[in-house]
Amino acid sequence: MVSQEAQDLLKQLVSEGVSPWLSARGPEEFETSVRHPVLGTHFHNALAPAGSSLTLLRRGCDLLRPVFEATEGAVGHVSVPVSPLRAHDAHAFRSAARALHRQLARPNLLVRIPATPAGLEALADCLAEGIGVHASLVFSAERYAEVLDAYVDGLERSLADGRSLGEVSMVASFPVGLFDAEIESRLDGLGVDPGDEVRGAAGLAVARAMYRLREQRLSGDWWRVLRANGAPQPRLLWTAGGTDVGALIGWNTALALSVDTLEAAARRPALSGDTLLGREGEASAPLAALERIGIPSARVAAVLETAELTRLQHDWNLRTRSSAAASPGSGPASSPETEQP
Repeated sequence: MVSQEAQDLLKQLVSEGVSPWLSARGPEEFETSVRHPVLGTHFHNALAPAGSSLTLLRRGCDLLRPVFEATEGAVGHVSVPVSPLRAHDAHAFRSAARALHRQLARPNLLVRIPATPAGLEALADCLAEGIGVHASLVFSAERYAEVLDAYVDGLERSLADGRSLGEVSMVASFPVGLFDAEIESRLDGLGVDPGDEVRGAAGLAVARAMYRLREQRLSGDWWRVLRANGAPQPRLLWTAGGTDVGALIGWNTALALSVDTLEAAARRPALSGDTLLGREGEASAPLAALERIGIPSARVAAVLETAELTRLQHDWNLRTRSSAAASPGSGPASSPETEQP
């Protein structure tokens, strides 16, 4: 169950243009959210974990289908990962995404693909084929620019093939908490004073840079053409954050929360408005300060991408094998056996 205070916080987030996403820590927690519908009742989007069965994923999509239809596809999505085992093979990603799209056959499915160079190629191809995507592990504004390029490329090809652009969505996620934790660890290693102003500022700075970049792209001629043909606005999703949900508030963004994190956040002070729009000047200073002391954000982004891919691959092996052993009849979604090219 979700407390009244937590429900009030969810409503506040929505009123600020922030779409709350349920972030389940494993298939068991995701199943609980589906069976006692936290999903659909309180959260209108979900990040499904690796190892979730096809049956459970279909039920999750179906719970959110009314929301998806009522909002014309703005919300109501379930993001489902494809195998990260061949993270530098665009063909493997495409095959996995197509298999998942075919297996689930739900319009509110988003296939979750790490935004490696190969992943970006696969993202564009999926969008061109009318498959909604979630670009994960975006750790820098520079990589997010490449994600937006892939988005435009895919939609342009989809439009040229006569598809309806309104039927395909894209979300890109920045693991803010992971980025901040890595920065703080490096600051500790350099002996930077705990009270220094650079502390706790890096993740928000990168988020603001991404937000500004998206606003700039959405004002261009290319976007006007795509939008006129029904293209939905790409959404930014903040993941792996702490309980201070008010730190990242901006229109047409999203925030991933577990139920426990939501409840903890509900006991903190109320939201204080937008923290992203028009704040690009505040984005550059902390990153420049980090650069001066030997912590360039680009290097941190590269290290985190490699580390997170390794973690995802390990987690994928553990969860999919465990799920397949427990439920041999239904099996995990996009298992390695179903996605070989």
